[in-house]
Amino acid sequence: MKLTKETNEFGTQVNLKGEDSNLLISFGGTGDLYWKLSSDDINKINSITITKENYDLYRLFEQLYTDIKDINLYSEFEIEKDLYRKYNYSNYNELFDEDNKTITWYSDETAHKVANYVTIQKEDESFKVSFNTQQDIDGYEEDSKSDFHVAIRFRNSGSSYYPFNVVFMAMYNKLVDLEDVHTFGHQIHMEEYLYEKEKAKTKVLKKNQ
Repeated sequence: MKLTKETNEFGTQVNLKGEDSNLLISFGGTGDLYWKLSSDDINKINSITITKENYDLYRLFEQLYTDIKDINLYSEFEIEKDLYRKYNYSNYNELFDEDNKTITWYSDETAHKVANYVTIQKEDESFKVSFNTQQDIDGYEEDSKSDFHVAIRFRNSGSSYYPFNVVFMAMYNKLVDLEDVHTFGHQIHMEEYLYEKEKAKTKVLKKNQ
């Protein structure tokens, strides 16, 4: 996966280019965070996988997952975490599914019934980020989507999942400082080395089958 960054009047756009899809994470003029998955191939648009190829990037997704799972919102004071689960504060039981190890965020762009939604599923050594759409319904504002992209909005004011938007914003703020592993002089992390070694081993095994 290749990580590139571009600065505009609203801040830094981060693009994660996978084998088939591109995930663009950016701060918009609305004051909100946006994730957009796109692809030149209509049949390969729906997901992108975050692996240990870039271990620092993997760790950001791991931290995001952990902070939502453990309801780590503010360091200044203790939160009654059990109440979030018991009374479904902030739509928490929709946001996090412990049995399936999945985060689900419905875009804050429009109503839940028609909104796009993203799922982040924790797997053994990776995170699968999937973008989904729903059928349009008369009388409801359509969400941002086409045959080649799906967008998700994370509102910083008025989100259905407030205050969990702060977790995504914290991740974005760290992401803008992240280095691409392909940058000249990048110091390879041991996890990146082991990932590439295992990847090469798998290729050899497949070739010999």
